[in-house]
Amino acid sequence: QQTTPGFSSLQKFFSTWLNLDITTLAVALTVFGAISNGTQQLKYIALEMYSWVARFFTASVSIPGSDRLNREVLNWIGARVLLQQQTRILTATSEPVQNDAWDFRRAGIKRTDHHSGKRPPIQYLPTFGITWFFYDRNIFLVRRITDGRGFGRNAYVSGEFADQYVVPPAGHEPLVVMCLGRSVKPVKRFLNMCRDFADMQRESFTTVRASRNNYHREGWDTTMLRPIRPLETVNMQKTAKEELVSDMENYLKPTTRRFYTSRGIPYRRGYLLHGPPGTGKTSLSLALAGRFSLELYIIHVPSLAADIELERLFTSLPPQCIVLLEDIDAVGMKRKPDREDDDMDEKEIKEMRKLMAHAHIRHGRVTLSGLLNVLDGVISQEGRIVLMTSNIADKLDEALVRPGRIDKMIFMGNIDGDAAEEMFLRMYTPDQNETPIVVEPRTDLSSEELKRFAFEFRSRIPDDTFTPAQIQGHLLNYCNHPEAAVANLEDWAEMEKRRMEEAEEKEEEAQKRRATRRRER
Repeated sequence: QQTTPGFSSLQKFFSTWLNLDITTLAVALTVFGAISNGTQQLKYIALEMYSWVARFFTASVSIPGSDRLNREVLNWIGARVLLQQQTRILTATSEPVQNDAWDFRRAGIKRTDHHSGKRPPIQYLPTFGITWFFYDRNIFLVRRITDGRGFGRNAYVSGEFADQYVVPPAGHEPLVVMCLGRSVKPVKRFLNMCRDFADMQRESFTTVRASRNNYHREGWDTTMLRPIRPLETVNMQKTAKEELVSDMENYLKPTTRRFYTSRGIPYRRGYLLHGPPGTGKTSLSLALAGRFSLELYIIHVPSLAADIELERLFTSLPPQCIVLLEDIDAVGMKRKPDREDDDMDEKEIKEMRKLMAHAHIRHGRVTLSGLLNVLDGVISQEGRIVLMTSNIADKLDEALVRPGRIDKMIFMGNIDGDAAEEMFLRMYTPDQNETPIVVEPRTDLSSEELKRFAFEFRSRIPDDTFTPAQIQGHLLNYCNHPEAAVANLEDWAEMEKRRMEEAEEKEEEAQKRRATRRRER
């Protein structure tokens, strides 16, 4: 007290006004500081021990954040680990309702948050840090990393708080999958199981992937699950459909691949689906992908900014899949088309001018040489099937339609009587196995009566006039009334013809205005 000025006054203040003994307070603060320092030391020792054990007593596999396997591992953990362990710290993401798979039961997952269809369902996934679990009699640890930190740094504390309390994962963080032991084989079995689990969830669906621009780079980012579409629902010439399916079946046989390889032939196959809009070219692609259990990758060629983007998309394709190149007219047409032939009638000349004008408008920055390079150039992969769609197959460049790039051309034309009759029967025949989802079909008509209406419907449809999409639209207006669909068909056909003629006249006027503006420039 004699060597510390003011100590007696401070002690008197604490004892009188705060009812505290300053000596006891000082001792308590000293003990608290020692405990805090000891805790920091213990944390440092624990991290060093964790780093040492992870280095010498575990096997691990790292998965990049952009890889599909990353998402499949997280999905398995969300379905099989988080629910059983009742984890208290999670990451929640809302999933787009573009996936039709959520309208059905997914294997091993019960959903209760999307019953109304008005809100996107919520998926719960692991957050930053470590998630541990038992699998195949091994202890596994899956670590979701942020900021690229490794084993030697603090994976739990960022500043004063752990990362999971500060910021949520963005969805593209790398993973490290570890298991106790010196062998990496258990980790490989676990990763294969995650892929099998994902395939099991998608077994009743066709996986459709679309390109998306992320940070000015095109990549396969958007994934949709669509119910497998039977080939019988695609309205086209029966013989052409059977030949196409047979050709693809033969191509996908392992013996065919060995035949190509042993003879130095590139193992690739290309098909051109051509015809007017609305004739089912995209629907056929989806049905073929479901028929052969292949993923469908869709590229809208005019939307790409450069050849390098098309090359990047092709180099990231899996070994075996179906690639749909939509609207190749924009880059595949002859840059200097031949003059109108003398044997072309007036209708063909008008159609040619209209399509050329459309191609000029849609023309992107992907070049014909860039398209040819990904089809059979040095960077082209083997094993995939390429489907291309076009409205003007006879006006495409000869370099594109030669064998090796396009091996078969399939015409998808307007609907004929046979296809119209099949569509009518398919629309109104009650499903014998399942309860209808959308509407209850008409059931008071006998099979013979329905066939009679279908034949009458067929007889009233003019051949090569309407597309399957137009006929389907008419039938959907009378979902429960096949008699009304037949009775009102002729009136609808007249109205539809007038609408088509008016649209053609407007298109011709627009072409004239565009031509006038080009001449004025």
